[in-house]
Amino acid sequence: MLSAARKNDRDLEPISPDLSSFSSFIDTFPLQGRAIYRRLFERHADVVQTQKEKFAVANLEKILTATFEISSTSGFDKMSLRDLSKKADMSMGAIYSCITKKEDIALMVADAVRLSGEFTREHAMQAESSWLQIEQSIRFHLYASTVLQPWYFFLYFETRSLPDLMQQESKQMELEAIDNFQSTIKNGIDCNEFTQTDSLMVANMIVVMLEDWYLKPWKNHSASRRRQTVEQKEARIESYYQALITMLRKILT
Repeated sequence: MLSAARKNDRDLEPISPDLSSFSSFIDTFPLQGRAIYRRLFERHADVVQTQKEKFAVANLEKILTATFEISSTSGFDKMSLRDLSKKADMSMGAIYSCITKKEDIALMVADAVRLSGEFTREHAMQAESSWLQIEQSIRFHLYASTVLQPWYFFLYFETRSLPDLMQQESKQMELEAIDNFQSTIKNGIDCNEFTQTDSLMVANMIVVMLEDWYLKPWKNHSASRRRQTVEQKEARIESYYQALITMLRKILT
């Protein structure tokens, strides 16, 4: 179901977000604010009926924001387009100009998260060693999933109520993330950069720890996320990052 969006994958421009700090990442990450809704408008022209970009981008932002709020309380499976219309303060006509059914929303969320994962891998591959690739992937993912926490959270929990094909595509993204880490670890072992270890188990552990970051904010963030400053988020991300990297270094090197 993502095939229409994937046709544009070859047109993705190389990006190199600044990972020197979380605030620098925010300034350079392309999947946030109006930019992410503009990208979804471009990639899902087969779903979005209106050709007016400004109108579509503004409405997609309202639709996605309202969806995340509804799904966090009553669940996406129980949400109707009428509920969405009320929450987003939009007419049904405006809703239908951007989506034809609520599954279209999940399709767009999955596409945005998949793009974030692709950007993560593209950036990490520029690193000169397997260890640096792992470091870069983890830092990028922590930064990106903090910025897009509602998107990642939604994809993990809400696609279970969707048709089997969409569920499989969501699961496939997780398997691809594990496979990428496993390949990097295997390369490190082959180059004598890493010690012999169960690459699949370590890769799976990394992905589980990254998921834990955005799935359980109540555990990893003592204060309300909405009240945290960028500096506070930076400190918590760095603490989590350093703990994970220290553990991996003991296992791999």
